[in-house]
Amino acid sequence: MDAKVNTGFWSLAETIHAQRAPAIAPAAMEHARRAWLDTLACMVGGAGEPAARAAARAADTAGAEHRALVLGTASHALDYDDVCMLATCHPSAPVVSALLAGIDHAPEEIALADLLAAHLVGTETMLRLGAWLGFGHYALGFHATGTLGAVGAAAACAHLLRLPLAQWHAALSIAASSACGLRANFGTDTKPLHVGFAASSALRAVALARAGATASDDALAAFAHAFTGGARLDPPLRDASTPWAVMAPGFETKRYPSCYLTHRMIAGIQRLRERRPPPIDHAPVSIDVLFPPGGTAPLKHPQPRTGLQAKFSAPYCAAVAWMDGHVGLGSFSDAAVQRPALRPQMARIRVKERTGPHEPLETAPVQVTITGCGWSDTMAVDWAPGSPQDPVTDEDLLTKWQDCATHGQITVPPAVAASWLAADLGQPMDSWLYSLRKAILERSTEADG
Repeated sequence: MDAKVNTGFWSLAETIHAQRAPAIAPAAMEHARRAWLDTLACMVGGAGEPAARAAARAADTAGAEHRALVLGTASHALDYDDVCMLATCHPSAPVVSALLAGIDHAPEEIALADLLAAHLVGTETMLRLGAWLGFGHYALGFHATGTLGAVGAAAACAHLLRLPLAQWHAALSIAASSACGLRANFGTDTKPLHVGFAASSALRAVALARAGATASDDALAAFAHAFTGGARLDPPLRDASTPWAVMAPGFETKRYPSCYLTHRMIAGIQRLRERRPPPIDHAPVSIDVLFPPGGTAPLKHPQPRTGLQAKFSAPYCAAVAWMDGHVGLGSFSDAAVQRPALRPQMARIRVKERTGPHEPLETAPVQVTITGCGWSDTMAVDWAPGSPQDPVTDEDLLTKWQDCATHGQITVPPAVAASWLAADLGQPMDSWLYSLRKAILERSTEADG
């Protein structure tokens, strides 16, 4: 392995780890505040999903690691949590889940600023590690949220607990040995479990490091070597002038609870639908979707049978966007997926990738062409809904919170979410978070139904 690359990444990670709340740009803190709220909403919404309930049945939620398994799984169960294409992953879910599960270990009251700073450090470490590995890591079949998330969540928890540098090194290296997640499990309960695994592994790694367990400083270089198939990597890039990833390229707050790579397609179909509404008889139209190279990699269920599979189905998401207009949480129930009326439209959807070299998926357009009787219309969508170029508002976030609370059957008034947005950075948040965590864990342990 290249010692210079190894040293370079630790140097970069130490620079990130050294950041503390008073010195972090207020704009970055506000982005982190909104990312927290969005992730907590997704966790509330996912608390009653089968994957979260399975995690709860398999775990004793009195322990931090087991709480992290349940909370992490719930946060990703709806596939509604934020995305950052710098590393083709969901950055906030593993980090927020680990922090929420482990706040009991903090030696004193935790101010909002400390939580937000830990989130920034954790997601930044995760994303810069992923940017170093490049898209090849994802292309090999790894679920980057799970693999990178274990390291990023460990960095966040170590930062919140103010571990000495030697223990911080050990925690990240131990977490690197726990990293896992395969794209082959997309469309099953195991995909959200990857986030639970990452959050749980992070807390375990931090606890082991605090207890004196040692680990090699070669671990992250070995991680990069193994998870890229031995690719030759350039030294990782980041310096004092580099903005936090939460600001540039930014995190993308999901407007639809489906695979992120369906979102430009859905938006294009909805916009064309506004120009040419479907006929009253719902006669099928032809829908052609042209994705960038690699843009269909996770869309592995052309004929979904379950709601989970449908989240990773381009034909299903396209058909729902055209026929229903609205794509929301109700679109991905098993009953919604199994509607016979959708099948003729799904059969008229053709999905292809452009030929040529890999394009950055955060900027590569998706082209949608709809052809009906005597007409045809085309639209290219450059930016996904919820991206920094098409951002959600605070009102959108509060609406999403209420939708998730209703779906998850947890009574959490919008005023509670609004208080998070309005809280002073110095305000202790322990009691607020303990109460919410208790409600999520209780929901996940309720009987099926």
